[in-house]
Amino acid sequence: MGKYVIGIDAGTMGVRCVIFDLTGKQVSSDYYETPTFYPRPGWVEQRAEDVIELAYKAVAGAIAKKHIDAEEIISISFTNQRTSFAPIDKDGNFIYNMILWQDQRGAEIFPWARERLAEHGMTELDLYNRCGHPLSSVQYGSKAFWLKLKEPEVYEKTWKMVSPQAMLTKAFGADDWYDEESDANWWLVTNGDTFQYDPELCGIFGMDIDKYPKNLKPGTPIGKVTEEVAKKTGLKAGTPIFIGSGDQQCGAAGVGNSGAPGLGSVCLGTAGLCIGYSATPVRDPNGKCHVLGHPAGGYTMEGHASAAASSFRWLRNAICQFEMTAADISDIDVYDIMSATAAKSPIGAKGTIFLPWLAGAACPHYDDNARGGFIGMTLGTTKAELLRAAMEGICFEMREMLNALKAAGFSNFETLRVTGGAARSDLWCEMQANIYGCAVETVDAPEATALGAAMIGAVGAGVFKDLAEASEHMVHLKKRFEPTAAAMAQYDDVFSVFESCYEGLAKEAFPKVFQYQQKYH
Repeated sequence: MGKYVIGIDAGTMGVRCVIFDLTGKQVSSDYYETPTFYPRPGWVEQRAEDVIELAYKAVAGAIAKKHIDAEEIISISFTNQRTSFAPIDKDGNFIYNMILWQDQRGAEIFPWARERLAEHGMTELDLYNRCGHPLSSVQYGSKAFWLKLKEPEVYEKTWKMVSPQAMLTKAFGADDWYDEESDANWWLVTNGDTFQYDPELCGIFGMDIDKYPKNLKPGTPIGKVTEEVAKKTGLKAGTPIFIGSGDQQCGAAGVGNSGAPGLGSVCLGTAGLCIGYSATPVRDPNGKCHVLGHPAGGYTMEGHASAAASSFRWLRNAICQFEMTAADISDIDVYDIMSATAAKSPIGAKGTIFLPWLAGAACPHYDDNARGGFIGMTLGTTKAELLRAAMEGICFEMREMLNALKAAGFSNFETLRVTGGAARSDLWCEMQANIYGCAVETVDAPEATALGAAMIGAVGAGVFKDLAEASEHMVHLKKRFEPTAAAMAQYDDVFSVFESCYEGLAKEAFPKVFQYQQKYH
């Protein structure tokens, strides 16, 4: 038995390789940012070829940094940004850029999709109850429908529509183009309980069932590293490759959210997620929360935000050039500087409210017209208020999703384990505990998503019998934050203002802004 397991994470912002030992300690890592393109307002694309090449580069870098003995690597597994895909032809060539989950072009086909459902005696709630997902631009199902309707020549040339999971596993040595079943429901044409493609739904939307990828359970062995890949990466040819899972399921596994009673997880990364686990099939009677598989078996129910910490990254680029320069000079993380500045502002940021919908509003509003903004600024508003308001606004969106999970039948979570960039900020973790009204915990692994993928590979290789045993050995708590009554009460007041801001803008202002952007930009 070797010493190491590898998790490769093809995220929205970049590709990371992390090498862990069997106690969950991060031994080495490397990361490269993925170029992203915005051809039109609301469109978000990447080149699949870039993702693959950066994965090779990240593995080579992680191995070289710590002089890892490739003979000691037990397994390789993958995780990836979900509900993003690219079409390939029969020869495996990418014939269109990868359309990312943040891309909103799927909203263009909503009237058509509703007509198709109505013609077959179905409502959107019927669709949700069948596949476990609402009709939304987040899903790659709506984007696949868009491809068929708006780019028919590309669709006709398409042999398979594949996610980054399938791209990377094939590129490293899988014997076919395999995807993983826990994310199949994003296609909007599956049975939400079995993750199998539903011929009737495919027929309703006129989609060719053969163009969808093969789906396997996370942890399934699918091939071995090829000689060519070994030369590019420093891996040993023949190293086993295992199907992984989507980034948020892997993130949940990486913090131990695999069925423990009273435990949920929150990700404040590029996307924002609130995740609850269920051992049995589950649906939201309101049709708001996503239903997916969990790599441990069973199901996750999720609330999903399209921007989350991406909004904070946008704010960094927009108004924090001084902080970025200071970070470069001092070797201090720019987000630590931003967090320290935000701490100078009181709870509620003196009435400044940040609306985090820079990529539209997902759960629970599903409003693609929604846009971001600051409300409540005065001549006395400082950068500290703007930064704190942004942190709070992102958390308020998470609270809306936690409320949606509660409305769907989940009990109040006793503890929420936090992943993503926000987990590195004590201020942000304290803020979350007080806004959510429960304890918040962080874990030792700085890259819980990659750890979850590596854990899946370890289980697949037989190191552990299941993810529960893997968690016992590889997931370790770092900090715990408890809410306080006074802060909770004040945040309740600010949250009420936040909700009113959305309600006041949603009816007329957001649609008019959206229409202007479509007309002139």
